[in-house]
Amino acid sequence: MFNNKLYFLSPTLLQSCIISFRALIRKTLREGKEQINVLNEIEKNDFNHNQLTAYSSKRLSYILNQASNNVPFYKHIAKSKNDWLNDFPFISKSDFRQHGEQFMNECPPKFIVSGATSGTTGAPLVIKQNMESVIREQAFVARHLKWAGFVQGDKRAWIRGDMIVPLEQKNGAFWRYSWFENMIMLSSFHMSPNNLQSYIDAMVEYGVQVIQAYPSSILTLAKHLETNDLYYPSDLKSIVTSSESLSLEDKQLIERRFGCTVYDWYGLFERVAAIGSCEHGRYHILTDYSHVELEDVGDGRHEIIGTNFNNDLQPLIRYRTGDHVYLSDETSCPCGRVFPIIDRIDGRIGDYLIGEDGQKVHILNHIPKGVKGLIATQFKQDHPNQIEVQAVVNAQVFDKQQESILIDNTKARLGRSMDVFITIVDKIQKTKNGKTRQAICTIKDM
Repeated sequence: MFNNKLYFLSPTLLQSCIISFRALIRKTLREGKEQINVLNEIEKNDFNHNQLTAYSSKRLSYILNQASNNVPFYKHIAKSKNDWLNDFPFISKSDFRQHGEQFMNECPPKFIVSGATSGTTGAPLVIKQNMESVIREQAFVARHLKWAGFVQGDKRAWIRGDMIVPLEQKNGAFWRYSWFENMIMLSSFHMSPNNLQSYIDAMVEYGVQVIQAYPSSILTLAKHLETNDLYYPSDLKSIVTSSESLSLEDKQLIERRFGCTVYDWYGLFERVAAIGSCEHGRYHILTDYSHVELEDVGDGRHEIIGTNFNNDLQPLIRYRTGDHVYLSDETSCPCGRVFPIIDRIDGRIGDYLIGEDGQKVHILNHIPKGVKGLIATQFKQDHPNQIEVQAVVNAQVFDKQQESILIDNTKARLGRSMDVFITIVDKIQKTKNGKTRQAICTIKDM
């Protein structure tokens, strides 16, 4: 919606109206009685180990039955009495990309919701869900918000990937309002040094109680406060971060400058794992959200391998995420919740490029979307005004038109004056830890 020409041509007030009515529709579909029922059910798991174990076992059995009975990719797997999960193979993103339709339930609902992953490589996977899956996802998000102290009616700030104002806008208000959500939505795309104080002022004036943000966005504001020896001048309940890695050092800086606890959330659009931090800063694997296996990959790291509980339309069993965690020595948390604890997450590498205005641009996930035949991308920048996009492509689909779209998307995000060129490669180079960086910038801080 936010890339719609009509939206950008509308007056500011009308843009807020459009955002608000969009939110009303989403709330009506996702946050009704069914979501409340799911939320009430999963909240019983927080402090009761026996309840959690029984619930998780039931959900795992359900999804394995659905997969073996109705999903072509898994139909050859006969039900066994013991350790049935071990009869299922590990799968990867490439398996899903190659056999995507075979993962579809043969008994689909009338209404299907399609969405795309962002992924570290920037090459989206199309994931299909039914409305029950969407509602269940919203219930788990709502539970984590409750951990963060949010109650219905609280005023929120949203600083994430929505381009709510045109990229070309250089002044004025870089935010709009979603009235039915009691939310001020602020653009992550306009956070240049001259604009940052206006973001703080807008949130204070609106009376924000909870901030939901990309780590890089809220960190930018925290560093602005630190540079100017300032603290957030109003009371906040909490800050909820997601979608990017958050280091302990950055988390502490944000908490110090904003005067509240940061609750971090790890999740994937594949819905195969979720990890949430609590008021004591511990990261909990939400074992009622999915079944998670942790495979030792050396150096103290374990890969997250997940089986989703909440999307029987396209169930993914033993899905390798490529993300790693470090285990914790703690077996219990002061918060009292009984979910397993990990020490930290080693995923979602926070890479960046330098835009035409000299600012770091962390949010690159939207650039490849809409480009057909694109398998993987990596952005490289050795000069301030030049970007190389290394692309692994399907040569039968990725033609000059798709190349032009990719170049245009890159310029739309980083600036029209940028020189962007595409290099077709066989594979994207990985780091020593086996991860793929989304962007490599060799330019020293400007």
